[in-house]
This record gives sequence, structure tokens and C-alpha cells, in this order.
Amino acid sequence: MPMVILCVDDDHTALTVRRLLFSVAGYAVLTASSVETALGLFDRNRVDLVITDHFLTDGTGAELTRLMRRLKPEIPLVLLTGLADLPPLYEHIDMVLSKGITPENFLREIARLLVSCGRNIA
Repeated sequence: MPMVILCVDDDHTALTVRRLLFSVAGYAVLTASSVETALGLFDRNRVDLVITDHFLTDGTGAELTRLMRRLKPEIPLVLLTGLADLPPLYEHIDMVLSKGITPENFLREIARLLVSCGRNIA
């Protein structure tokens, strides 16, 4: 069974690109464009990793990941941001990645995080 990644971003093009990138790499991908949708998917599905943007139409990635951490503290959380500095309230996330990261490095960093969190990606 493939690892399941939940990608959250209100930019539909960015979500499509991430879904394709991770699907080609062998991951199952769920996408959400809002905090509300993301929480519903997170609650109702097996999710092995969450990648969220900071700015969402109905909240922030900080709010979303705080709620997710309370629901399922074992799930790794990643902030994908274009900001130069880390936004406040992200002490509980596991990794911060720049939106400018190359696809190869993005996949490598995600695989490294999954392994370090005890997830079997093979």
C-alpha cells in the first residue's frame, strides 16, 4: 500500500503539480484547498504525511497543523512556504521547505522525513 500524502494549498495549479510529482514517485495523494476540507480528509483517511502552504483562504497552515497535531500527533507535518522567515506558531511542525525547492530535492527531503519518522517508504 503506497504512502498517503495530504497536500494543502489554495493555489490549484500548485496542488496539481504536487499531486502529479508525488503520484509519479509512487505516493497516493489527497489534495485540499481549504482548512475545512483538509481537516475532513485528515480525519476520514489514512494519512502518512501532510504538506501545507502557510496562507490559505480560510486560515493559516499554522492553525491547520496545530489542529492536526492534536488529532494525530504521530503524523509528520511539513510547511511549504515562499516566505523568507518562518511564520509564528510553527514550533510543532517537522520540516519547513521553500516553494523554490527543485522537484528532485523536494522528493528527497520528503523521503528523508518519512524515514526519520519511522515510515517505511519502500
